[in-house]
Amino acid sequence: MSAEKNKWIDAVAKLVTLTQERKLIWRAAGLGSYGLETDYAGKVLRLQTINDDGNIYPRLQLQEPGSGQVWEFPYSEATEHLMEAARYQVVGVGEFLDELLNKTA
Repeated sequence: MSAEKNKWIDAVAKLVTLTQERKLIWRAAGLGSYGLETDYAGKVLRLQTINDDGNIYPRLQLQEPGSGQVWEFPYSEATEHLMEAARYQVVGVGEFLDELLNKTA
């Protein structure tokens, strides 16, 4: 595996960690299909679920707000983990589980 590919995987893994630590807050985005976005370091990060002839995968993009230019991260399994962490956060799964498990019947 090349050093460049490791760099992208490491960057997405860092985004997963920031999401899990709630240092990166995702929100639902009106991107046609299910999409999420967040702001980080003056850029917009977008996650979308893509269906390419039955192959479903998450796509991570970085956008420069001033120019509107978009760059797509190379796909990696780390992007799948980021999508799951972001969905978990946006849906409020952790809070739901805490409430459910702490509620007396």
